[in-house]
Amino acid sequence: MGIIQEKVTPEFVKWVGYCEKDKTSQIGTYEEPEDKVKNAGRGNYTVFAKLYKEKTGIDVQAQPWCDSFFDTILIHLFGVEKARALLGGFSAYTPTSASYYKKMGRYHQDPKEGDQIFFRNSKRIYHTGYVYKVTSKTVYTIEGNTSSAQGIVNEGGCVAYKQYPLGRAGIDGYGRPDYSLVET
Repeated sequence: MGIIQEKVTPEFVKWVGYCEKDKTSQIGTYEEPEDKVKNAGRGNYTVFAKLYKEKTGIDVQAQPWCDSFFDTILIHLFGVEKARALLGGFSAYTPTSASYYKKMGRYHQDPKEGDQIFFRNSKRIYHTGYVYKVTSKTVYTIEGNTSSAQGIVNEGGCVAYKQYPLGRAGIDGYGRPDYSLVET
């Protein structure tokens, strides 16, 4: 069993159902968050942004959080420096995160478990998530700041399972962290 199945995917799975809060006093800590749905709101306040700031010094609280959700999981699992190496840098802005993978030569059109999926609208890359399974026809994801509604939903306020047909319009590509850097 590799690091993705052993550590990474289970860490993303445990957050499914988590909803953002209206204020920081309602979020708790990463290790001891408030109830996943208690005090659900629309304020973009999350335990992920709290840990992100504690570890990186970058304050993304009250901002869209799909990207910081992904980064924070890797920071929690592997520490700041290894997460930075896996991601190519830290940014809660999805176009910048995609560009880090591109600069490392780790941006692909074929998904694999453990990848970071990036979605594009008519203007730019605008949403992201974690790929936890791929079949011959479908890519399955766990996304932060989305909803369980079908289709690509950014700013949905929760962590949810999603799925898309391979090659679906709106999927820009997949960033592939080099998990060999953290294999034990």
